[in-house]
Amino acid sequence: MSSFKIRGPEDLRNLSLTELEHLAQDLRQTILSVSLRNGGHLGASLGAVELAIALHRMFDSPSEPVLWDVGHQAYAHKLLTGRWEQFDSMRLRGGVSGFPTRAESQHDVFGTGHSSTAVSAALAMAWARRGTQQWTVAVVGDGGLSAGLSFEALNNIKSLDLGPLLIVLNDNHMSISRSVGALPSILSGSAPDYFQAFGLDFHGPVDGNHIPSLINVFSSIKTSTPERPLILHALTEKGRGYAPAEEFPGVYHGVSPVKKMSTEKITGSHFLRKRPAVSFSEELGKCLCEAAARDPKVVAISAAMLEGTGLSEFARRFPERTFDVGIAEPHAVTFAAGLATQGYRPVVAIYSTFLQRALDSIVHDVVLQKLPVVFAIDRAGLVGPDGPTHHGVFDLSYLGMLPGIRIYAPACISDLRALLSRALNDSGPVAIRFPRGGAETEFAPLAENSGMRTLRAVADPDLIVVALGTTTANAWTAIEASDPGGEKVSIVSVVCAKPIPEELHEFLRAYPAISVAVVEAGVVSGGFGQQLAVHHADRNFEFIGIPDRFIAHGSLLELEEDVGLSARALEERFRALLAIRGGVG
Repeated sequence: MSSFKIRGPEDLRNLSLTELEHLAQDLRQTILSVSLRNGGHLGASLGAVELAIALHRMFDSPSEPVLWDVGHQAYAHKLLTGRWEQFDSMRLRGGVSGFPTRAESQHDVFGTGHSSTAVSAALAMAWARRGTQQWTVAVVGDGGLSAGLSFEALNNIKSLDLGPLLIVLNDNHMSISRSVGALPSILSGSAPDYFQAFGLDFHGPVDGNHIPSLINVFSSIKTSTPERPLILHALTEKGRGYAPAEEFPGVYHGVSPVKKMSTEKITGSHFLRKRPAVSFSEELGKCLCEAAARDPKVVAISAAMLEGTGLSEFARRFPERTFDVGIAEPHAVTFAAGLATQGYRPVVAIYSTFLQRALDSIVHDVVLQKLPVVFAIDRAGLVGPDGPTHHGVFDLSYLGMLPGIRIYAPACISDLRALLSRALNDSGPVAIRFPRGGAETEFAPLAENSGMRTLRAVADPDLIVVALGTTTANAWTAIEASDPGGEKVSIVSVVCAKPIPEELHEFLRAYPAISVAVVEAGVVSGGFGQQLAVHHADRNFEFIGIPDRFIAHGSLLELEEDVGLSARALEERFRALLAIRGGVG
């Protein structure tokens, strides 16, 4: 807890400039220590400390709402709005969220987590305050302002009757990776003319890490009677106050707590070995480099996430075939579609949660035209501490409804390599979904063109478990515990969610009266299990996946336990199903 005992924004108004500078040091130290311990979005929040102090000193939140686009830079905002004493729990289960969340505080007037939403929401709030002197403030990064949704909001300004509106452009020359496109050059040259064309009066640039300068400019803005909305260009330093983050801002955009290696032992003839955790993202990048070396038509596309999606080495080796389009997921997908029409083999690497933003482009521009675009869907499934804005649990359902797309879900690292090779030789659209991090368990190689592997087939089973992708490891562990004799449970590991492998249908038809438990790391509603059940309507299915609610933040193990996907929870579920048939005493 800071010695200044900040319980809310009103406490800032009693502090001198010198005290505010000391407060900034306290904020940085708290953000740094908690982020390094719990993980979090460190770089942007360290850079926006002075900005948060000055905004909450000069504007009367929540009656004058301050919206934080994306939320990566909002940690100081949380500390200054009554959450300092709870901040040690940030990103821990039941603790403070890592993003602005309406349910958490009246000062979090609009929930964020995805980019470029703040200007649109702020326009609506400013319209609701028309005829008043209450300001609405939106803090938007230079990366977020370049996105299509922000542009759509800017384009709408002239047609609206608005109350006082301030857009603070938090310019640290980065989104997650370094900002791309034309906006950086506009900001260094013709910014006033550019924004005035949208109906905004331009102010700045101002040093966004200098509290006196910020207070002066905010004071001037608040005492003015502007005829048009304002945009303030504030220059900040990503990672400020922490030398490693200053030197490598992309690397320290987000940090993870130190992880311990799993010592859980998994045995069986289909499990070849335990290996150090290699991330799926890293393996994707390695495989793409190998594919690009063989085929000059292989290209990679990212939406401001080269590092996160494992494409850094690809970009270094094949810069002319790497396209970082910025925070523009729909454009990334349609750009890939255009490349596919010209004979290229585009791979679009995007997190599952962000691919949602491009659904119409996927439907209209890729799948409808049967174009050979590969979607490398990273962070599929539960992602842990980032919480409900970032869990990648919907892709199986919204992609599964599309005719003609093939959906793969590797169960292990070597599966990813095999399935990517298939995808790059496919004549139509293919999605490969894989979770955050790696998979220490390796399975026996897939048979050529097979969409599943049978891990155990017993002669007279009481239960058949169908595990999709990386849920296989937990399902196998649970089966070994619930059926130690190996006589009552059969299990198949499926790696092709669509089309459902014919060999899976044949396997199930061989045991027509046996219950089937389908395990998947996606929402049950409209998911793989329900699609499978349509073909076998005369038998009992148990669907084990993400329930019909948004899942909070917490560790991955805690969340798996919560939704029933942990090895322990699956064991309990399998025992209960076996007990129904008298298989377990």
